[in-house]
Amino acid sequence: MTEALIIVLHPSRWGEAKALRLQALENDPLAFATSYEEALEYADEVWRTRTKAAFEREGAIALYAEVDGTLVGMAGAGWSDRRKTRHVAEVYAVYVKPNHRGKGIGAALVQGLLDELKALPQIEKVKLSVTGSNEAAVALYRRLGFEAVGNARRALKIDGRYYDLHYMELWLR
Repeated sequence: MTEALIIVLHPSRWGEAKALRLQALENDPLAFATSYEEALEYADEVWRTRTKAAFEREGAIALYAEVDGTLVGMAGAGWSDRRKTRHVAEVYAVYVKPNHRGKGIGAALVQGLLDELKALPQIEKVKLSVTGSNEAAVALYRRLGFEAVGNARRALKIDGRYYDLHYMELWLR
């Protein structure tokens, strides 16, 4: 199998980004605050706008992993321009297709985001939340230098069942 390329997706490929995100939401509902059903309701213009904003670095960065021309993973980060919080970026939407896991693609995606965020002088800290039961993701983030800073009990409710979130952060400067 060909090694994964980590890329910034051109806005013309928004349909592929949409398909991957929907697959992620459907396959791993515990990993995302957005539900598959909610995302299905988004107009195509929402998907186009998000892909373009990430491509142009307008408050967000999105990286994708591609193998043989097919998207197999994604990771995003966003930040605010508000004076009090513009020094903080948040990682979100990290996903690797199940048949491509365990090959370092998730680590490459998140490390790529961190490298991009380090190049932004205003970003000093990166934060994220991860479902407590996702031990592989917690281990990945720890390997990349994130530290646990707290928990939110029953933060997600899916099909009548509650799930805790762990909050983690990494200081870049």
